[in-house]
Amino acid sequence: MKWSQNRLGLLRRKRSTVLFFLLLGYVGNGFAQASQKQQYSEKLDSLWSMGTYISRMSANSQWVAFEEDFPYKGREVIISKTNGAKLFRLPESYALEFSADSKWFGCISNKKELILIDLESEKEERFSNIGSYQFSSDGNYVGMLQEGPANIMELLIIALKTNSVIRKIPGVTAFDWHPTENILLATTQERLERKLISLDVHKGVVQPLFMTMEGTIEYFDWNNSGTAAVFLSGMEGNYQLHYYNKNENIHRMLTNNKIQEKFLDYSISNRIGYLDNDGKKLIFYLKADQTTDESTTNDAENWKTEDPWIAPRMQTYKKQEESFLLMAWYPKLGVIREIETENLPSASMDINNEIAVVFNKIQYEPLYKFYPNADLYIKNIETGTTNLICRNQYTEPDFIKISPQGKYISYFKNNHWWVYNTASGVEINLTKDLNAVFVNNEQNRPGDAPPYGLAGWLGFDEQIIIYDQFDIWVMSPDGSVKERITEGKENSIQYRINQNYIQKISYGSVTRRDFWSKSFDLKKGIVLELLDYKDYKSGVGIWSGDNKIEHLLMVEGKIDQITSADNSEFLVYRSQRFDRPISINSINIKTKENTVLYQTNERLMEYDLGTTEFIKYQLNNGTQMRGSLLYPTNYNPEKIYPMIVAIYERKSRDINNFMPPSNLMRDGFNQLKFTINGYFVLYPDIIYNIGNPGISALNAVNAAVEKVLETGKVDKERLGLIGHSFGGYETAFIITQTDIFAAAVAGAAITDMVNFYHEVNWDWSRTQMWRMENQQFRFGDSFYIMKESYYRNSPLYYVENIKTPLLLWAGKKDTNINWTQSVQMFLALKRLGKKSKMLLFKGENHDIDKSYNQDYLSRSIFDWMEIYLKESNNSKRFPVSKETGKPKLKIN
Repeated sequence: MKWSQNRLGLLRRKRSTVLFFLLLGYVGNGFAQASQKQQYSEKLDSLWSMGTYISRMSANSQWVAFEEDFPYKGREVIISKTNGAKLFRLPESYALEFSADSKWFGCISNKKELILIDLESEKEERFSNIGSYQFSSDGNYVGMLQEGPANIMELLIIALKTNSVIRKIPGVTAFDWHPTENILLATTQERLERKLISLDVHKGVVQPLFMTMEGTIEYFDWNNSGTAAVFLSGMEGNYQLHYYNKNENIHRMLTNNKIQEKFLDYSISNRIGYLDNDGKKLIFYLKADQTTDESTTNDAENWKTEDPWIAPRMQTYKKQEESFLLMAWYPKLGVIREIETENLPSASMDINNEIAVVFNKIQYEPLYKFYPNADLYIKNIETGTTNLICRNQYTEPDFIKISPQGKYISYFKNNHWWVYNTASGVEINLTKDLNAVFVNNEQNRPGDAPPYGLAGWLGFDEQIIIYDQFDIWVMSPDGSVKERITEGKENSIQYRINQNYIQKISYGSVTRRDFWSKSFDLKKGIVLELLDYKDYKSGVGIWSGDNKIEHLLMVEGKIDQITSADNSEFLVYRSQRFDRPISINSINIKTKENTVLYQTNERLMEYDLGTTEFIKYQLNNGTQMRGSLLYPTNYNPEKIYPMIVAIYERKSRDINNFMPPSNLMRDGFNQLKFTINGYFVLYPDIIYNIGNPGISALNAVNAAVEKVLETGKVDKERLGLIGHSFGGYETAFIITQTDIFAAAVAGAAITDMVNFYHEVNWDWSRTQMWRMENQQFRFGDSFYIMKESYYRNSPLYYVENIKTPLLLWAGKKDTNINWTQSVQMFLALKRLGKKSKMLLFKGENHDIDKSYNQDYLSRSIFDWMEIYLKESNNSKRFPVSKETGKPKLKIN
C-alpha cells in the first residue's frame, strides 16, 4: 500500500514564548485607554470559537491533540508538537488516539473516515467506512472495522512499519487488543453462528475460544495484565459467564445451574464482569429473577408514606441496585462468594483486593439529603467476615475513600478525617490535634459539611494526602507522621494535585467508583495546581522527592486541563482570562520555557475587551467580601455608565473565564456583549446565613452595589440585575426587597419556596426537599419546622413590592426547576399590573441548547437591558437621599 501525499495543511512557525501573559495581565487600578486597540463590532461574532479542549497527549510528551469548537462550522482537531514546532489541522473527528510508541495519530472523521498520520514523515492515509479502530499495545499495528457490502464488517490489520494489510477477517463485530502483546480477541458472526476467536498477529494463528448458535456474545475484556479475559454469552436472557486464561489455555464457564445451587432466586446478569490483575478472581453481578407484582397488572403507581423514598426513586433503586448482587468467582477453585447481600446490597471495592466496603442505602432514610447515611462495614471476601467501620456515615463520595491497596478506609465525619485499618480493625482520628481546618466552610451549607478533600496516597498505602483550605498534608495512616508540605496559608495560595484529566484511569472499584483513590509516585514528580486567592492568578508546580515544591509558572487568569505523560519533558495546559482568549500552551519542566502552541480567536486580541478591578465591601456583620468589576471597553473616565450585576454565589472568580462576544449562550448572558456596548459588569461574592438564602443575597448585593456607586463611575439610576437558576431565584427575591435596579432578568427561577419545597425533580426521581434543607437553599430544616423562614425568603410572597421590570425565562422541559415557577411569578405580576415579560422555550431544559433559541434569548436579554438602562429617562425614577446622594433602598 502506498501512502498518499500529506494533506494535513501543516503550519510552520517559530517558537514563541508566552509574552502576552505580561502584556495582557491584571490591570489593577490603572485604566488608561488602549488607543492601539480597535473598537468591536457585532458583525465579528460569528468568527470566534466557543471552546477549546485538550484531548490526548502522546506517551513521549512530544505531541498533544486538542479540539476547537466553532458554532457555525463545527469542531476542528488540532495536533501540535509540544515544543511548538509543528501544527496540523484536521476536520471534526472522534476517537482521537496516539499510538503507544508516539509515532502515529488516529481519529475517525464525521464522514466515517479513519485518518492515520505518520508523525515522523508527516504523511497521512484515509480509510473509508470505518466504525472503530485500535492501535496495538506497542504501536506496531492498527486494527480497524470497515463496513462492506450488505453492512458486513471486516477487520483489517495493518502493519504500520511496512504500511501493509497483513490480515482481513470478514464478519467481525468487535475486537480488543491484548494490553501487552500483539494478540487480539474478536467476535465473528456468520449467519446464526457466532464465535469468539484469539488472533496472534505475529504467528498468524487463529484460535477459536467459543462458539454459539443463535446466542450472543455480549462483551469481552482482558484484565490489566493480559493473563486472562472475561466474556459473556447468552440466549433469550439466559447468560453464561466465561473465564479464559491465556497463559494456561484454560476456559471455564459459569452457568445459572451452578448459581442456583446456592442462590435459588438469582441468575447471572448481563452486567460487565471484572477480572483482577492475577487472573484469579472474577467480579460479576447476579440479578434477582422477576416476580409478578401488582405494578405489572395495572398502570397505577403505588406511593406509600412509609417507604424510605418516593415511588419513582424506590422503583429505580429496586431495578438498578437492590435486585443485583455483587459476587466473586474463583474459576480455578470453582468457588463463588457473595460480596453484596440482601441486607447490605451496596458495595465498593477494588477488584485486586479481597476487601469491600458494604452498606445499605435506605437504612436511615428518609433523610432528605442527596446522598444517604449508612453504617459502613468492611467485608473480607475470602472469609466472608463482616466488621463495622462506622455508624451513620454520610456516603457522598468525597466523604469516603478506599486506599489503593485496600489497607485502609478513610472517612470524613464531624469535621475530621478518620482512618480505619482493615487488618487490625483499629481506627484513629487523624486530624483532631492539628492547627488546621479540613472542613470546607467556604460553602457555608447546612448538614454534612464537606471536606476540602483527600487527594490520594503515596506508595503502597504508606502515606495519605489530605487538603486543608490552602495546603497539602502528608500523614502516615497510624498518625505518627503529620507534615504540611506546602506554605499556602502564609501566602494565600491554594495547592492542589493535578489529576491529569485526560489520563486513562483504570478504576479498580466496581461500584461507587468515587470511593476509589489514586496512588502517586514522588519519584516521578507530582504536578500541582496553584491558585492565588489574592488576585486569582493561577500556576503550576512540581512536588518531588524530599517534599520539595518547585513553582514552574504563575500567570494572570486561569490555568486548567493540565496534561502530562509519565517522565514527561513537557506539560501542556490551557490558559484564559475574561479579556484573553483561550490558548494552549506548553512548558518545559527543566528549562521552565513557556510556549504558546495555539492561540484561539487570535484576531479578537486586536480589539479592546475591557479591564477589571476588585472591589471590597463589608456586610452588616463585619464580614469582608469582594467582587470583580469589569469596565466597559474604550472606557472614558469623564462618562457615567450603566451596570449589570450578575449573581449566583461566589462570582468574583468569573473574571478568569473567557467567552467571546456571542449570542449563543446557554443562559443568555455574555459579559463581553455588555462591556463592549458600554456597560460595567459586576460579579459580587455572596455568602449565606443558614435559613435566609434570599436575605443573605440581598445584603451582599446591596453592599457590593453601594461600594461601586461610591466610585462615581456608575449611574445609580441605570442598574440591571441578572441571574439564572439559583441566581434567578436571588434576582426574583432581591427586586421584591429593593428598588435600586432599573431592570432585572431571572432565568429558570424558583419564585415560590413553599411550592418548590413540595415539588419533584422528575428526571432525578427525587423531591426538592433535600435541595431546600441540606443543599444550596440552606434552610437547614423542613418547612414544617421553620415556616416563617421559607415565607420570608420567597419572592412570590412579596411580589406586590416589585417596581423593577422583570424578564422571566424558562425551558418547558425543565424538571430541575419546574418552569411553572416562572409562570406563577408572571401571573402574579400580570394580575398586579406590573411590567414583566416571560419567555418559555418549547423542548428546552434548564439551559437552552438549540442555537436559534440561544440567539433569541441572548438578544431578548440584551434588548431588555438596553430599553430600561439606556433608552428610558430614569433620572426621577427613585428618590435620592440628601445626606448620602445615594438612592433610597426599600428593605421590607
